[in-house]
Amino acid sequence: MSETNAGAMTPEKRFITKDVVMCVVVLAVIAIVAGVLLGVVNWLTYVDPDAAIMSSVAESYGVSADAVVKSEERALSVSGAKSYVSGCYVVSREGEQDVFVYHAVGAGAKDGTLELLVHIGADGVILDIEEYAQAETAGYFKKVMDANKAKYIGFDVTTIDAFTLIKNGGTGASGEIDAVGGATFTSTGFNNAVNAAVYAFNAYEGGEHDA
Repeated sequence: MSETNAGAMTPEKRFITKDVVMCVVVLAVIAIVAGVLLGVVNWLTYVDPDAAIMSSVAESYGVSADAVVKSEERALSVSGAKSYVSGCYVVSREGEQDVFVYHAVGAGAKDGTLELLVHIGADGVILDIEEYAQAETAGYFKKVMDANKAKYIGFDVTTIDAFTLIKNGGTGASGEIDAVGGATFTSTGFNNAVNAAVYAFNAYEGGEHDA
């Protein structure tokens, strides 16, 4: 066989190579188009978490959207703590800052963390606690919410440093919260989230933001 014939590519080989290249090109184009479309869909459906919270809070208190603002300086947390405040949203009524809604993350839950919206009035009294996000075992979070939410609401947080979670029966001291039987981890995460909000409120009112 001559050198020319040995080095030449047969029509069959050229056909196979062309098919492979075309397949690669087509797959690459499909991947690019799919990526672009996914990006567009995400952009069109994206909901800003802050905007969603502020809208919900405004509706809850019957005020206009511009009466609720996010306060970075009130979102105080203990440095390095696993439980913390992610954001604070201030509700103004009749020209006065009336309610502070803390997006609080509580560590120690069965799933790791859970998130609450803790509403605290300007006087330091807890007005409401809402679920924001949680992934606890089915029924556990509701069990804790049903049993303990009312124990926090109406409490003046300026009278304590933090709520104490009692697992084996407490003394009845102010700020003690009983862990819910069978849901100790969820109770812990819940209490830690509330305490993160309590810390943020008291720290700000105590002037820590000026340091």
